[in-house]
Amino acid sequence: MNRFLILLLLLVTACATPAAPVSPTAPATLRGDELPGRLLFSHSGGIWLWEGRTARQVIAPPATHAVFDHAGERIAYVVPRAGASDVLVADRAGVPIAQLTRNDPAAPPGSLERVYAAMWALYPTWLPDGSGLLAAAQGAPPVGDPPADAPLAIFRYDLTGQRQPIFADANAHLGRIAVLPSGDLIAVRTPLGSDGQQQLYQIAGGQAAPLPGAPVPAYDPALSPDGRWLVFAVGINGGSDLYAMSVTGGSAVRLTDLGTARAPVFSPDGAMLAFLAIPPGGRGFDLYLAGVTITDKGLQIDSPRRISTNFTINADAGLSWAR
Repeated sequence: MNRFLILLLLLVTACATPAAPVSPTAPATLRGDELPGRLLFSHSGGIWLWEGRTARQVIAPPATHAVFDHAGERIAYVVPRAGASDVLVADRAGVPIAQLTRNDPAAPPGSLERVYAAMWALYPTWLPDGSGLLAAAQGAPPVGDPPADAPLAIFRYDLTGQRQPIFADANAHLGRIAVLPSGDLIAVRTPLGSDGQQQLYQIAGGQAAPLPGAPVPAYDPALSPDGRWLVFAVGINGGSDLYAMSVTGGSAVRLTDLGTARAPVFSPDGAMLAFLAIPPGGRGFDLYLAGVTITDKGLQIDSPRRISTNFTINADAGLSWAR
């Protein structure tokens, strides 16, 4: 089955009920090891903020794919529900301040008509100057039977919700996006069809091509704060591990050997790398930290240290780290 259709079916199943306040029985906080700065992650259908040793929910379910702007003052995130998802912006405390998309099919939730009218916006990424953001979104409702043929394209959104098409590929879905200092983009591309493998593509001047030196399949690209290094997950034998390479090209170097590592993010100063992995015997993804060094062999990391226990973090939603 097409990966995109599987994702949509999972989102429809998980988000068929409207947003609700946090359950009184839900834990008020999660506690782990010391973490410098502020880190966003998705847990139990909502968005959580980790500061120091404590994580607390800042945006109630349903909410996912949260990312700080470069100043760490605003949060872009996705609200998924049955047959649609929207991109919103909140302040640093999690209070919504703008809704950039309004994907609300008229057909009732749970109906076949709503499946055919589904509209999705996912994976927001702030522009470096904070004037707006990029997201992977549909340009039109899906077609086909089943209605899986609605490729996600890349759009630019300003903070009033006006959107501008940036790049589309009629034969593939485009996913998580990284913006290089040059203005070029690195995006995850998944060909339409059941056998398509995720691959990193570089988009420049309206043209897209596979990122030279990046293994396949690859996904979850993260750019270092200085714009020189790219770290990403590579699928290996049904699992995944992290690789690094220079944005100017060259061979990718393997960083981890855990078998489940993905969703990397750099600390704001570039001195550390955080990522998610499932520990042996773990119930889900936990957070790991490692120091970053640059040598004549490229970017390398110290031995990773697990700093959360049974947080069951949503790996596809990724991580975002700010001061």
